[in-house]
Amino acid sequence: MISQRPGDVLEVRYEGSWCYLVVVTRIFMFGGNVVYAFHSDGSRIENFEPNPDLSGFNICTDLLLPKKEGEVNRIGKVDDPIRYRVSDLIKDCHEHVPGQIAKRWFLSRFDNPGGGDKIVRSLSKRQALAMDSGMYSFDLVVEKILSSYTPDKNPFIGKTRSLFRFGN
Repeated sequence: MISQRPGDVLEVRYEGSWCYLVVVTRIFMFGGNVVYAFHSDGSRIENFEPNPDLSGFNICTDLLLPKKEGEVNRIGKVDDPIRYRVSDLIKDCHEHVPGQIAKRWFLSRFDNPGGGDKIVRSLSKRQALAMDSGMYSFDLVVEKILSSYTPDKNPFIGKTRSLFRFGN
């Protein structure tokens, strides 16, 4: 079993889908690493070359499940994994029932997760793009990769006007 480190480029085969990740941080939250997960259709990509301009998102995940039930290979290394950090913010809310819209959002800085630096009722575009708080199991990460998820599609955001105002 590999021990992933910041900067590692990983090719992960899990439940028939191939996923490509750049490890952005050391262990971050509850045993997971923040990774940059590249959107894909689940097909294997020969000679994958990571690029922060390729479509994807940041998420904190534990790679234990694919290491046990799938395949995790280190296929490269990037010099500056911080280039793959999309936002310096992390967002969270108390709603957890599908269909609910968050009444308050808790924002913290990436360097102080859970610090609760700011509480807002609606999110600006920049805030909506903040990484979702929490550590996600890899099966959920695969679903998000295959559906081209981005944090501004968080189901608890809803359709708020503040997301589309100019100057945010």
